[in-house]
Amino acid sequence: MSAPLLRIEGLTLAFSGLVALNDVSLDVAKGSLFAIIGPNGAGKSSLFNCISGVHRPGAGSIHFAGRSLVGVAPHRVAALGVAMGVARTFQNLAVFDELTVLSNLMLGRHHLYRSGWFSDLFWLPLTRRQEVEHRARAEDVIDFLRLEKYRKQAVGGLPYGVKKLVEVGRALCMDPELLLLDEPAAGLNQEETEALAHYLLEIKEAFGITQILIEHQLGLVLDLADRVAVLDFGVKVAEGDPEEIARHDAVLEAYIGVGTPKSAALGGVGDSLEGIERTGGAT
Repeated sequence: MSAPLLRIEGLTLAFSGLVALNDVSLDVAKGSLFAIIGPNGAGKSSLFNCISGVHRPGAGSIHFAGRSLVGVAPHRVAALGVAMGVARTFQNLAVFDELTVLSNLMLGRHHLYRSGWFSDLFWLPLTRRQEVEHRARAEDVIDFLRLEKYRKQAVGGLPYGVKKLVEVGRALCMDPELLLLDEPAAGLNQEETEALAHYLLEIKEAFGITQILIEHQLGLVLDLADRVAVLDFGVKVAEGDPEEIARHDAVLEAYIGVGTPKSAALGGVGDSLEGIERTGGAT
């Protein structure tokens, strides 16, 4: 078997004695769609923050394409090399409302510019060539996400679902090898969620980009993921393919309810995990 694109071993992260991640280990295969699920506060976003360089873990290792990410600054994690970086979307939208869709996507190309301030100031040939090249890539992503009619509109005035796609598009414009998606379907209606699912599959199949998906909608996870890990109180309580996870006793007890018949639990496995109480049962 080939080495995983991302290998996490014994990852531990604590804040003033509060343990957010406790000895978490994961292997993410190149070209796969790996999902991480769990209730609010389980440590999912903390894991993303460690991968992307926002937090430095207290113990453990993170290796991406054979290179350690521990202690690497976020902007360097994003630009480890052409088509070898890590891109991320966020739970809360992080778009620039006053800029157009095209300008927001062009920001994703910033780390790929190789011209200096002098060339940029005087609009020299190198800068002009790069501008054409990067704008063409942004236009390709706009076409892929079917954002053509919004391309010159300010993002602040667009529907929420379109803003979500703009954020995904900006991440794609970074030409990442690994794409971290933090609850991309949050706040979307059924039609928008189905469209997003289509795009995530296309990103994997057409572009070969490895994805790690944090998502509360279990139906979406079970339909899309190649492999699923479950976190609770910062501990990995289960990992397997979607079918295994849907029937895992520890998962059913933690997130559906202790003592719930398995047949009944599986009937509701497509529900959202958001807001589920760890004492058992959904709120």
